Formats: sequence, structure tokens, C-alpha cells
Amino acid sequence: MKPYETLNVTVADGLLWIAFNRRQVLNAFNLTQWRELKAALDDAAADDEVRVVAISGEGGNFSAGYDLTAALGGDLAAPLPNAFRDYADVGNAACWAVWKLKKPVISAIRGYCLGGAFELAMACDFAYADTSAQLGEPEVLLSDAPPFLISPWVMGMRQAKHILLSGELITAETALTYGILNQVCEPDDLEPTVRGMAKRLTGFAPETWHQNKTAVNRSYEIMGLQSCVEMGKEAFVTANVTPNAVKTEFLERFNRDGFGAAIKWVQGRYVD
Repeated sequence: MKPYETLNVTVADGLLWIAFNRRQVLNAFNLTQWRELKAALDDAAADDEVRVVAISGEGGNFSAGYDLTAALGGDLAAPLPNAFRDYADVGNAACWAVWKLKKPVISAIRGYCLGGAFELAMACDFAYADTSAQLGEPEVLLSDAPPFLISPWVMGMRQAKHILLSGELITAETALTYGILNQVCEPDDLEPTVRGMAKRLTGFAPETWHQNKTAVNRSYEIMGLQSCVEMGKEAFVTANVTPNAVKTEFLERFNRDGFGAAIKWVQGRYVD
């Protein structure tokens, strides 16, 4: 396998395992990691030896979502609509690559699975987590919005509103009741469970399997999933270029005191 800067990629017995490897930032996504994920998925699509793809994170976390420190200090330092739109397009392209891949994709979740990573996990065909998992869209606490708006298609309205309007994180057990996960495992059982499902899936004729995946996905697309995701991206752009008191003070604190202090201030707004 080709070397990657932000991923560990291995393949054995038809299973390609993609593991995010930016442990120092809880595997948060910069643009390089999104692009490398898309490249790894494109390679998997063209490799007949790869029958199933699993996505996970190194160091005990799936991913903390978008790397806001890198983004706000670089690509998104100037609040220009096209900059936010181009930024979202990179991550969304990787999520669409998962959705459209003619092979099974499984997310294997430990620890934090937040923001853009949460959306990516929901785009997978199967989602497994261990009991350490915490999932959600905490970026809404920063007056932000999810750029890949798939949540309303995966769970019910009440559950989607809880995730998208409160910013609270949920446990793996709650995510299972919401329909986000297929199964919750004990920590030592997560990888064997994923490998067991992968082995089962390799028993199918790939041509037939991908036709069935396509049929299910097309049903959601006909109902409007693609338009919903595109609308969500535009809501993400609008949320980031529309001034408000919370966002303004957060950015002032970020520039003056650093990301950690700014996040602590935001979190303090939502607790007694």
C-alpha cells in the first residue's frame, strides 16, 4: 500500500483497514486527511483484491471532527463564503466516496466521533462502536452547522433535532437506540466483530452486493438526500459568514487565548 501522511492503511483477507493517524489532535481532520481518505477509497474501488473497507482511528478515538485550530488559523482565517464552501467540498467528497463505493464500508468507532467524522461514520454502510464511544455534533455550540447533512436520513426527527440543535454528545448505547449504530461491543470485541462482518460480506458476489447497495442508496437519493446534503453545506457556509455575538467572542478568544481557552468559554455557556 502507498504511504500516507495522516492514515495507516493495511489490507488482509480482502479487508482494507483505513485508520486515521493524527493522534496528537484526536485524529481531527485537516484538508490533507480528508484528501488522503478520498484517495484511499478511490484506490480501494480500483483494487479487485479489496472486498470490504473498514474505517477507524488510532489512539483510542475515531476522530474529533474538523481540526478547527488548523482551519481558523489558516484555510478559514478570512470569513469568505467561497473559502468555507471549498473547505466543505473537500470533506464532503470523501463522505460521498464512502456512500458511492461499490463495496461495503464499515465504521469502527472508539472514543470521540464528532462533527465531520460523525457524518462520515453515518455515510458508511455499517457502523459499530465500543462502549467508550461518544458521538455528536458539538460544533453547533459554536454557531456552526454540519456540512454533510445526513443525520435526518439516518435517525428520526426527534433524535436528529437532539443531536443537531442541542450540541450534546451521546453514548454508544444511546446511538444504538437512535439507529446510528448496528451494534455496540465491549472494547476487546470491536475489531473481531468488524472482521467477522467483513468475512460474511466477502461471501457475496460483489456484482450483486453492490447492486443491492446502490438500490438502497438510490431510494434515499430519490427522496432528496443529495439535495438535503447540498442544502446543509450552504447552511454551513451561511452559519460561518453570518456574524453573531457568540461566534465573534469565540474568535476573539481563539485569537487572543488559544483554542483550548476559547472552547472552555463556549462550553461554560451551556452548563449551570
